[in-house]
Amino acid sequence: MKTLFLFFCIFFFQTEINSQNLEKIKNSDTIYVHFKLSKDQLHLYTKIIKNKNIEKRDEYFFTFKNSFPMTFTHDYLSPEEKKISKSFLKKNKDLIVTYDFITKYNLAEATDLIGHKKKVYLIDDDDIGWFTIKLKEVKVMGTLPKSIE
Repeated sequence: MKTLFLFFCIFFFQTEINSQNLEKIKNSDTIYVHFKLSKDQLHLYTKIIKNKNIEKRDEYFFTFKNSFPMTFTHDYLSPEEKKISKSFLKKNKDLIVTYDFITKYNLAEATDLIGHKKKVYLIDDDDIGWFTIKLKEVKVMGTLPKSIE
């Protein structure tokens, strides 16, 4: 009986935590996306020649089942990069979304959730050091979302 009660308490508590995170993500104007290279998360580095200048572009792809990928682009249009303390990860864990969180939704819902933010930063797992992490401002491309607001 105690085990059953404990199971229900944990289940209820977990549900409350997830719903609060979703509301906090919806209400925030800045969101952070965690990227870790895998078969479902791809990274491409390209060079663009524009007016005899060579520009760099990083493209990060999150694949969805039976759909186009969600793309996060860091290039000369979104050049901001920040190096901050690693303690940032603990302080802002409610605003950091992962591939598993994003793919709980379909592509249109995920684009609607992330695409309307003023700023979207990507945290590449390879850019996490011992004491600092690098945040890259990215532009989000998915589907043309319909706004729920």
